[in-house]
Amino acid sequence: MRAENKKNLSGSLFPENSAGKKFSFTYFERLHIQKDFDKIFKNGLRLENKNIKILVYKRNDGHIIRRLGLITTKRVGAAVIRNRTKRRLREIFRTNKHFLESGLDLIFISKPGTALLDYDSLKKNILGLLKSAELYNPE
Repeated sequence: MRAENKKNLSGSLFPENSAGKKFSFTYFERLHIQKDFDKIFKNGLRLENKNIKILVYKRNDGHIIRRLGLITTKRVGAAVIRNRTKRRLREIFRTNKHFLESGLDLIFISKPGTALLDYDSLKKNILGLLKSAELYNPE
């Protein structure tokens, strides 16, 4: 069997070792514990525009992993719309996490305008906020 005909068994759209980066969104990259959310709310940097609010906290624990938490209230819309919004936010984080500063905890808080944006506009809003805080470097 030729190498280019081999099927990617991981189910990913990206090559197994695309420049040494893993594009999955693992359990360890999610914020789970309320204590972590509270720490970010209390000490985090706030980035905000009319569509989304981002809280950023730089951990000092020596780990390079970046973690994400999502908050989407019922004001955003019905359950279908909230879930679509959360899927889009997770995907933006998943595909761009390697360009973020290491050791960051992020919380994306959706506003009602978030659901009205398409994927590209939402991505541009989020990455623009992170670039303005010098936390995102695509090079």
